[in-house]
Amino acid sequence: MKSHASKMITALALVLALALPLAGAAGAAEEKSAAQAAGSFEMFPDLVDAALVKGLVEHKQVGLLIDSRPKPTKYDQGHIPGALSLPFSAWEKMKGLLPADKGALIVFYCEGLTCPLSHKSAFAAQKMGYSNVKVYAEGWPEWKEKYGAGVSLAAAKPAASGPAKSLKAGKQEGSLDAQVFVEIMKTKPGSIHLVDVRDAGEFATGAITGSVNLTVDQVEKNLDQLPKDKPIVFVCGTGARSGEAYYLLKDKKPELNEVYYIDGEIEFAKDGTFQVKPGK
Repeated sequence: MKSHASKMITALALVLALALPLAGAAGAAEEKSAAQAAGSFEMFPDLVDAALVKGLVEHKQVGLLIDSRPKPTKYDQGHIPGALSLPFSAWEKMKGLLPADKGALIVFYCEGLTCPLSHKSAFAAQKMGYSNVKVYAEGWPEWKEKYGAGVSLAAAKPAASGPAKSLKAGKQEGSLDAQVFVEIMKTKPGSIHLVDVRDAGEFATGAITGSVNLTVDQVEKNLDQLPKDKPIVFVCGTGARSGEAYYLLKDKKPELNEVYYIDGEIEFAKDGTFQVKPGK
């Protein structure tokens, strides 16, 4: 009888021992699947957590930490200490900043689970032959919550000269006040030209009614098609790519005075509605 009970206990212990790692793996897979569904883009398979990034920051781990977000609108406003700014939009021009050692640890991050820039950067680095590439998918939002505001390069800027703008600006340069944007979309959506700069796959999962889909690259190729008779407003999921599009137009089409972007997180629904969480 004791022998039978002992065998039963041993068998149960073995089942539990096998189940725990499987549950952990399933949980990680579910988290990755949920994050990928939220962003609707291909996630880089090798992900790391904040603890590893903290090791890089504190020089307990050897490696290079790279911020894939646009520099003026995101990196300069705040970034993880020690991170190198290499915006994905400038990849071809700046990839020479990557280390000569193809086996060096490189960790990319951007604006959180719905931001594809770090994943795109990681795939691009891997394609170049780098073999120890990782992504900190939770990125800047989680780091800021866990460890504080990091490093900011933003300085107070004098008021811009030129024609006055008709819409209320947000806190960041070039941004449109989020509540003003919501009110416009409720009462007179046709008064602005709304451009969604997310990838086509993301746009297909949900987009604001009346918006047109042009990635940042497509915006650059279609500058002459943008209207001059109404404000242009760029949106994306986090404010990273929309800010990039804003600075692109500021550089390429300075005569377009009424250009804005939404600085903050936007949740897009399939029915064309949306919710905005303004940036801090």
